[in-house]
Amino acid sequence: MKTNGRSPKASLEKANPKRDVSRSKILEAAMELFYVQGYNKTTTRQIIQKTGILNGSLYHSFTNKEDIFKTIIIQALKDSLEESEKLLHKCDSISDLITVAAFPVALEFYAASLSKRAAELLYQAHQSWTVLDSFINVYIEWVSSHTTLFDPNEHKREFYVNTLAVMGSIGNLVGEFCNTDQKLNYRDSFKIGMEIFCAVFKYPTFTIDSIVENVCNMVESNNIQIFDKKLQIDNDKLTVENIS
Repeated sequence: MKTNGRSPKASLEKANPKRDVSRSKILEAAMELFYVQGYNKTTTRQIIQKTGILNGSLYHSFTNKEDIFKTIIIQALKDSLEESEKLLHKCDSISDLITVAAFPVALEFYAASLSKRAAELLYQAHQSWTVLDSFINVYIEWVSSHTTLFDPNEHKREFYVNTLAVMGSIGNLVGEFCNTDQKLNYRDSFKIGMEIFCAVFKYPTFTIDSIVENVCNMVESNNIQIFDKKLQIDNDKLTVENIS
């Protein structure tokens, strides 16, 4: 059977509009619940009830709550990076490479600075191996698609492990935003994260200050957020806009 490069299973899933609608409803309901009450306090039963579907419909599309969460986080990251594409060009220097690598990191810190709940969800994503592994693969794909300075398939294991080490540090720095009452400057945390990145990958740090300022200015002026659902904070109660 011809599938244009896709597996038969993927083609059949794509051709099933009912399943697509059900899947979308599950993701929307889960996103709202995660935002409003947090990941840990949300159950699959609550997602099913909010969606108005049968138990089997959820487990036909997703393995468990973590699988739903991974889908939301990874798609949110991909969407925000796609929005960032217009701001970047192919990098031909180490400084350009660091700028490209800095974007996903900046998006995390920017989102964390805007909402404790967003910080909590991102921190949770770093605590889940399933989500983190997918996160790292998206990160590697993002960097490799913007540079000719390295082949991602060459020294693939080393690059993965280095990125894993960096993401561990980034996760803890993001976690600070949801676990402290101190007023944090996300640019400061972002700079620390990029200094760690340069140290792990053995890149020079003399351009870090200008890169941090440049990337933050681009993210802020274009208001690129890692989650496409915007949060409102009203008397410390989180609500979600644009949830149908």
